[in-house]
Amino acid sequence: MAMPNFGDMMKQIQQAGEKMQDVQKQLEKLVAHGEAGGGMVKASVSGKQKLLTLSIDPEILDDVEMVQDLVLAAVNNALEESGKLAQEEISKAAGGMMNPADLLKNLNLGK
Repeated sequence: MAMPNFGDMMKQIQQAGEKMQDVQKQLEKLVAHGEAGGGMVKASVSGKQKLLTLSIDPEILDDVEMVQDLVLAAVNNALEESGKLAQEEISKAAGGMMNPADLLKNLNLGK
């Protein structure tokens, strides 16, 4: 059995690192949207799991508990969508070499 070439292994590691940097840049550009209450509350989240925007229909502002529930639902919906988009991007970059869930954890995006 032949020993793996150390130089080739280092080259692959370097290429994987470069791909991950590209993925990080792509994740910054991705935006996922979530909504709740039939669109009364809308949230946008980046591919890096940062809340970008939050809009609340002024007509519901007099019901604080409902607003709180809808905000949580909309943000969680957007975060879930953002996680799916991030997994897709990582899977594309990894080309099947790496487990996207493990990479998300390494990027502090996993649950």
